[in-house]
Amino acid sequence: MQATDITGTYTYRSFLDRPEPVDDFNDLRFAQLELRLTATAAGQVSGLLVFPASAGEEPLTMEMVGQADGTPLTITLTGKGVPGTPIEDFHYEYDGVALRHWPTGVGQRMTLAGTVLRAEDHGSGANLARAGQTASFLAVKRDT
Repeated sequence: MQATDITGTYTYRSFLDRPEPVDDFNDLRFAQLELRLTATAAGQVSGLLVFPASAGEEPLTMEMVGQADGTPLTITLTGKGVPGTPIEDFHYEYDGVALRHWPTGVGQRMTLAGTVLRAEDHGSGANLARAGQTASFLAVKRDT
């Protein structure tokens, strides 16, 4: 697999790492966003992590930069909120791998899997999100 193979748009989902069974799968939900990546042949990766927005509103985004290389293909990304937006203080680190493609698999899609770390506090008061929070993620490549 080449670094350029990860170029595309993904449905990104992250999950809290709770070891106990849950009755409602939403109890594991950390985030569900759109991830847009472009990778060069040299393995430089850039893109956006796009938050859902109401109709007519501009979505909030985090700028993503990083590297993709190796066998299996590993991905390291840094995501930071766009300056001048309500999430400008967001800073997350991502470490993942492109999952194996099964030659006999049916309906399998390019999937990135890994962990995410909140690298810095963001927000304030009751909305303070402390650095150090981790989650697992899956990003499933879309057709477009």
